[in-house]
Amino acid sequence: MKKAAFYLILIFLFQSCWYTGVDDGDQPYRSMYKPITQNRADFEKTIVLKEAQPIMTSGKIYVKDDLIYLNELGKGFHILNNSDPENPEPLAFLEIPLATDLAVRGNILYVHHAVDLVSFSYSVSNNRLVILHRERNVFPELQSPDGFSPDHYGVSEGVIVLGYQLEN
Repeated sequence: MKKAAFYLILIFLFQSCWYTGVDDGDQPYRSMYKPITQNRADFEKTIVLKEAQPIMTSGKIYVKDDLIYLNELGKGFHILNNSDPENPEPLAFLEIPLATDLAVRGNILYVHHAVDLVSFSYSVSNNRLVILHRERNVFPELQSPDGFSPDHYGVSEGVIVLGYQLEN
C-alpha cells in the first residue's frame, strides 16, 4: 500500500513534465497596440525653444538661481523668471517631447529625452538654448501598455518609439 501511494505521488509530481503537444510559444500573444515611431535624425531635432505658453498640466518644479523650470508632463519645460517671487514672469517654453525629468549642475541642465540624456545651457539674457551633448540610449525604451518592448513590434535600431495607440 505504501509503495502504491509513493508511485501515485510521484506520478502527480512529474505530470507537469509530460509533453502535451501544446506549446505556449506556438501562438504568441498579439498586442492590442501599435507603436508610434520617429526616426532618430528627426527625433533629435525635436528640442525647440519657443515663446512662453500657458501651463496646462504641470509636473516637477526645479529652481536654479532666479529661474524656475516647470515640467509640462511629456511636453517640455516652462522657464520662468522668479526674481520677484510674488510675480513669476514666463520667459520661454522648452519643448522636449517625452521629457520627464531635469537636473541642474552648475550652469548645465540635463534632461531625460525619451531614451536619451541631453545636456544643454540656457542663457536668459539672449533667450538662447545651446545643446552641449546627447548621450544616446541611456534610458529604457518605452513599453506598450500591455507590457511589450519595441522589439516585439520589429522596431529597428534607428527608430524611437514615442508612444502607442490602440489598434482597431
